[in-house]
Amino acid sequence: MQRSWAAPFVETFENAFAGMKVDYQTNPFIFLNKWDVVSDLYSRMRAIDEAREVKTARYTIGRDGRWREKRFSIDPISTKPLHISMGFDRGERGRADICYIDLSTMQVAVTARYSKKRPASIASWRFSSGAGISVVMNTEVQYARRRNTTTGRFSKTEGMREIEREINREITDLKSWDKSILLFVDNHGLFTRNELDETFSRKLNPYTMKLYYLSPKSGFFITGKRKQKDDI
Repeated sequence: MQRSWAAPFVETFENAFAGMKVDYQTNPFIFLNKWDVVSDLYSRMRAIDEAREVKTARYTIGRDGRWREKRFSIDPISTKPLHISMGFDRGERGRADICYIDLSTMQVAVTARYSKKRPASIASWRFSSGAGISVVMNTEVQYARRRNTTTGRFSKTEGMREIEREINREITDLKSWDKSILLFVDNHGLFTRNELDETFSRKLNPYTMKLYYLSPKSGFFITGKRKQKDDI
């Protein structure tokens, strides 16, 4: 059976996450912001791919910037499937921090004839199948709950609510991808597995999405809840 185009993406991410987890839990200050996480994850995934000799280049068609083929203007273009901050087209629709493209569906539009010695300007790109990774990082919010001094009841802090809103926004944006992963790096370890599952699992597509959680003391993932007969 032929492997899915997304299989290398899933395997590579899981291996990169395992290495990231060891390093982060040894020294949490290696990541000072979200883009530290994105660049570290990207470099790990690229290194794993190359170490495993995964052949990632595919030929696509170079066209003019208006998506109309011109006589003698078509050349094969090779690229890798792993890229940073890309969407399904140049208009950034369905953008993710890191994406893995099914290159058999990709087209690249160039403004002039392409050659290996003198690459042309990329006017646009399109692809219909891809996997996306987005990162959310908490470095500031330290408390998940607060106590009302009058009633004695506990409620979520506003900072905690904002983190949850940001995660939900990213989940919504990732739904346009065939496969997607949200990596939540939490410097202050505000969630347990049960809390994360209770809060977000019903927002995740159980067949295409995973949410990975990384804190100084834990690292795991959750998936969406599959519909039961009673839910139908």
